[in-house]
Amino acid sequence: MKQSEFESQLVEMFEDNFRFLCEEAGHSINEYLKKLAFDQVLYYYRKNKKIIEQITRAEVKLSLPEQKTPNDKIPYTIEGVVDIVREGDETWLYDLKTHDPDRIKAEPEKYKEQLNVYAYIWKGLQKNDLDNTAIIATPLPNSLRAAIENGAEEKIQAEFDKWEPVIPFGYDEDEVADMIENFGETVERIENSEFAPPDVKRLESKMLGMKSNFATHVCRNCDVRYSCSSYVEYLKKSRNATKNSMLKYMVNTAEENDEFIEGNLNEN
Repeated sequence: MKQSEFESQLVEMFEDNFRFLCEEAGHSINEYLKKLAFDQVLYYYRKNKKIIEQITRAEVKLSLPEQKTPNDKIPYTIEGVVDIVREGDETWLYDLKTHDPDRIKAEPEKYKEQLNVYAYIWKGLQKNDLDNTAIIATPLPNSLRAAIENGAEEKIQAEFDKWEPVIPFGYDEDEVADMIENFGETVERIENSEFAPPDVKRLESKMLGMKSNFATHVCRNCDVRYSCSSYVEYLKKSRNATKNSMLKYMVNTAEENDEFIEGNLNEN
């Protein structure tokens, strides 16, 4: 696949954003990870070029204020950001997700709820035209990533052609009231500090539509996992868990914290 003129500009935009994010975060990534990140941007653009070029309104902020939870009547607001695309005679609402397409297709109700609420705000409250909704799954398929790394053009093209990141969901107005109530119940649990973790069996179970289990796909991205009783128990049961390997994550003394801070200050 040859780079177009815009894709050459995309390299410059990526570099500018990369430098900005490094300055904001205070740390960087190695060249291998940087290339993986750019590959995702580049092939995402190539696959969704038609949609991107037809975007009527990008990053539209939707808001549903003055909602109240079912029992405690706690006020809250539902907010979201979507892209609106006019395709011929139809208007589509797109929501971008970093989840794998297989995961989205395995649990469609979770995503349909959110899209229906966004559609309700856009169409029902703001009186805009709307014909359909869809999610765009941003991750590259593993098979396409592997082909890119191997550099085989024919294989890259074949995997690229198979990739289907756009998942249509439609719009059902009749379900919106129940969905808003579900949002309210979640807000109520958060406000009441009901944060019970899933049990160990849930952590060990396979994610729907995926090969990895809950602990691998979800818990590893949680900053407080080593303070979670379920995750610690999961580690103890895993084959690779040893007392020493766990202690280095779980021991957290004031002396060690002081040494860590001083070391980083000296480095800077």
